[in-house]
This record gives sequence, structure tokens and C-alpha cells, in this order.
Amino acid sequence: MPNHFLGVEGASVSFGKREAQVRALRGVSQFFERGKLSLVMGPSGSGKTTLLSLLGCLLSPDEGTVFVEGVPVNGLSEAERTVVRQKKISFVFQAFRLFHSLSAIDNVALGFELRDATLSGRMEMARDLLVRFGLGDKLNQEPNELSPGERQRVAIARALAGNPPILLADEPTASLDAQAGRNICQILRSQVDDDGRTVVVVTHDPRWQEFADRTITLCDGQVEQERNL
Repeated sequence: MPNHFLGVEGASVSFGKREAQVRALRGVSQFFERGKLSLVMGPSGSGKTTLLSLLGCLLSPDEGTVFVEGVPVNGLSEAERTVVRQKKISFVFQAFRLFHSLSAIDNVALGFELRDATLSGRMEMARDLLVRFGLGDKLNQEPNELSPGERQRVAIARALAGNPPILLADEPTASLDAQAGRNICQILRSQVDDDGRTVVVVTHDPRWQEFADRTITLCDGQVEQERNL
């Protein structure tokens, strides 16, 4: 099933009980090609983050199947899913989620350590990633000394520690100005073009469309539109 590299088939997710129950996804089947940048768009509450959480093995569907690298992961144990998350998938969030007491290079080096505690040369690899993202002069600065755009670049560098094949980003440019946002779009596009990574971005930001291969629009937990760009 080569087209089942990453995606969901017949996935439904509900939150809450009885009258308070909300159906976040309703029988969604959607697959993401290897080595492409895909956008997931739609209004608030349409199911975008729920879909990303399924793809990232953070959530299991009530019904349906989740595939990561062709493997149906909701048949795996929690320990096995944790290994998939650790080795195959990385996340970038709107809120950066950096450790404020650590320098930029230490934040990224920690990303390597969390993926593989036995790995040597973590600081050198962290430095290389930060230099690649134009932060060679900010290695020893803490997050509160960096601009929002710089903090997001550190967060992306940390996400790429250990070279995961799949990168999932939830509103990565939502709190950034025009230039910083465009810079992040270019960096994630380069992950596809230069490194063959599979990138899925949940966003409201129209700037992303010129960088994407494909856009999926959700509405009320269902796919409303699919478009190759």
C-alpha cells in the first residue's frame, strides 16, 4: 500500500459524553504522500488539530485506522506507538514549547538526547542545525532573548534533531510577523525539497499556499475540499 505512507482511513473521533459529545472527525480518509508538503486548513473547530494528533500518534481514533510509514499504528501497544513517535515523527507548535532556562543550542541538543540518549556529538549537530537556520550568532542565547521568529527556528531545529522522516506543524506561523512567517514557510519547504521529509502543516495562514504541494480543507470534522497546488 504505497499510498498509505501516512494517513487515516475511516477515522472518527468524539470528545465528551451524551449531550455534550462533540464529533471532531467523522469518517475521514486522507493520505499524505511521502516527500510532500501538505496543508490542512479550515475554520476553528473543524478537526484540524485532531487529525494532526492522530497522525502524530498522540490520539487513537474511536473508529478507523491510522497509518505511519505504511504501518497501522492503532493496532500497536502504547509502548510501540511511543517508539514510532520518538523515531519517526516530530512536532512544531505555535507556542514554540522551548525550555526557557536553556540556551538555543542546549534546547536543540536536548532534542537529540530525547531521541537517542546514547548519541555522541549532540552539541556539534545542534550547532550545525542552528547555523543552517541562520542562528549561528544566537547559540548561547535563551528563548526570552530571541525574537518570536528566532524562537520558532530553534523549535524547528529541535524538532529535526535525529532526522525524523515526518514533521507535523500546528499553526507554526500564527504568532509571527510577515517576514518571520515567510522565513518559516521557506525552512519547512526546504525540508521537503532538500531532505525528502514529509511535512503536514495545520494553518489558517494563507501565506503557506505558495509553498505547499496540496491543500485539504476540513469543515465540521469532514473533508470539504482537496486541491493539488
